[in-house]
Amino acid sequence: MENIKSAHRHSERKKKALASAERCGCFYCCAIFSPVAIKEWVEEEDTALCPHCSIDSVIPELPLLPLSTDFLEEMHELWFG
Repeated sequence: MENIKSAHRHSERKKKALASAERCGCFYCCAIFSPVAIKEWVEEEDTALCPHCSIDSVIPELPLLPLSTDFLEEMHELWFG
């Protein structure tokens, strides 16, 4: 549960972290994709919009936060469930 809450902090104002990540994921639609697929941002906040669902729930993959569909589904349940 703590990893899920910690991961949520990486969904806002993280343009640089997303740009340097190899993969990122959306915890709304649970898609995993390359950060180069991100085309839209909430500009004043540097927050990514998911290229699949346009929701601002994108997190970068980090060494302590490896992405998986299961992990994103757990996050979805906590924040949107």
